[in-house]
Amino acid sequence: MNSENAPVAPPVVRRLELMSAFAVAGLCLCVTYLVPGLSPYQPWRPGEPVPVLAALLPREAPRIIEDDRGELIEAPEEAPPPPPPAALPSDVALAGVGALPAREPGVPTALEDPDHRGMDHYYRALAGLGRSTRIVRALHYGDSTIAADGITSTVRTRVQARFGNGGPGFLPAGMDPRWNMRSDLSLSRQGGWSTHSLLNGGNNGRFGLGGIASTASSGGYLVIRPKMDTPTAAVPWARAELWYRGEGGGRVWASADDQPAGEAGANGAGDTKLIKELPTGFSKFAFGSTGAPVLFYGAVLESHGPGVTWESLGVVGVGAKSFTYANKRHLNDQSASRNPDLVVVMLGGNDAGYPVLMTGDGMGYLPYFQTAIRAVRSGAPNSSCLIVSPLDQGTRDVTTTTAEDGTVTESRGPARSKPSMKRLVDVQRYAATTEGCAFWDARAAMGGEGAIMRWGARRPPLAWADLLHLSGAGLDIVGQMLADAIESGYDHWQASGGLKRGLPKPPGPPVTPTP
Repeated sequence: MNSENAPVAPPVVRRLELMSAFAVAGLCLCVTYLVPGLSPYQPWRPGEPVPVLAALLPREAPRIIEDDRGELIEAPEEAPPPPPPAALPSDVALAGVGALPAREPGVPTALEDPDHRGMDHYYRALAGLGRSTRIVRALHYGDSTIAADGITSTVRTRVQARFGNGGPGFLPAGMDPRWNMRSDLSLSRQGGWSTHSLLNGGNNGRFGLGGIASTASSGGYLVIRPKMDTPTAAVPWARAELWYRGEGGGRVWASADDQPAGEAGANGAGDTKLIKELPTGFSKFAFGSTGAPVLFYGAVLESHGPGVTWESLGVVGVGAKSFTYANKRHLNDQSASRNPDLVVVMLGGNDAGYPVLMTGDGMGYLPYFQTAIRAVRSGAPNSSCLIVSPLDQGTRDVTTTTAEDGTVTESRGPARSKPSMKRLVDVQRYAATTEGCAFWDARAAMGGEGAIMRWGARRPPLAWADLLHLSGAGLDIVGQMLADAIESGYDHWQASGGLKRGLPKPPGPPVTPTP
C-alpha cells in the first residue's frame, strides 16, 4: 500500500495506544519490586536519588537537602567553602607526585609508602606477569562505598586494562544487592535465599571471605553473566570455584554455559570447594542447591591469565568493630585459600561517631582498626597491604531553643567537616605504619577539610546532600585518583630497580599522631 494512502489512526486511538504503552512500562517496573529475582533490575531503591528527576530539574532550581530528622528542606544560603589546597601538605614526603594527573576537583595524592615496603610484593607480582600465566589478586575490603562497587569498579578497569583481565575474581555468595553489588556483572537469583552478614553477626562467625554468607533453599540458584557493555564481557572465564559449607544434607551443583560443571553432596564435610576448569572458556555461570538448603560463601570466576583481579569485598554498614564478629580461624582459612597478592582496607566511614574519636588524639580507636586489618590479613601475611582512608564527611550543628510558651525551635548551623575525621585519618595512617602497610589519604585527595561540601556544590553534584556519600561521578573520580597513585607507585618502583631491588627493610618506629 502506498504510504500516502495508508489510513491514519484517529487522535483518540493514538492517545489510547500511548497510554497503553505507559501502562505496560509501569507494570514491568512494578514487577521488579514484586519478584525477588528481579531486584537487581529495580530502577530505584530507598535511600538512592530518584532517577531522571534530578536531570529534569532546572539548573537554577533551589537545592534540596535532607535535615537531621530526615525531612527534605531547601538548602539555606551559605558562605562558599574555602578552596581546596593546591598541593599536598609539605610535611608529607612522597615519591612520584609530579606524575599524577589533575582530576578536578580532586587533589593529586600519592601513596605514602617509604621504600615501597607496603606494596613491594604486589609490584613484584605485577612485574612477573610477562613470564607467567598466573592471576595476580587484590582483595578490597570496605563498607558501603566499596559494596556499591563505585571506586573498585574504576580501579579494576584501570589495572586490568594495563596488566591483563584476570576475570571478576571472588564474588560473595548470593550477591544480595542489599549488601554487595558488582557493576560489571548481570545477576539473576531465583528461589529462597537468606543472608548472614558481618554487620549483624551470627552464623557462628562464618561469613566467608567477603563477609557475606547466603543460604539457598532447595531449588534456589544464581546465574551470573558479564554485562555486555563492560570490558568483562570481552574476556571468557576459564576457571570456576564454588565455596560452600558442607552441612545440612543438600547437594550443590554448578553449570558453565548451561553445561554441567560439577555436583557434590553437602554432608558435613565442613568448608569446602567445588572447582572446575574449562580450557575452552565460558561466559555464563550458575550454581544452586537441591534436596535441602545449602550455605554458600561465594564463587570465583577467573580468566586464562595472565591478568589481575580487583575484588570488591565491601559490606553495607560495617565498621572496624564488625570484624570482632568474624570467626578468626574461618576467615584465616578463607583468605589463605584465595592467596591474594594485595589486601586493601577502606574502613572508617561508619566509625566517625566512635566516642574515642571525639576528643584527644583518637588513639583509643587504634585497637579496633588494628583488629580489622589483622583479621583480613591473617591468612595472607606475606601479601602487600594498602590502607585507604575514608572520604570526607560533613555535619551541621543544631541548636534547640524552648520558648516560655513551650514552643521548641531548632536552628541549624552551616555544614562543616566532622571534627573526628582528621583524628580518624591520622590514627589510620599510624596503623598503616605499624602494620607494614602503604597508606592512601582519600580525604586529602578530595581536598581535605570541607571537601564534601565543595563536591556537593558542583553542578551536577559529586556528593549527595546527606554529607556522607559521593555520587557515581564522584566515586569514579576517587577511583581514578587511587588508580593513578597505584600506577605511579609501580612506575617509581620499576624506575628504582624493579625486580632487581632488594627486599624492603622493616619499618622503623611509627610517629604518634598529634591531637
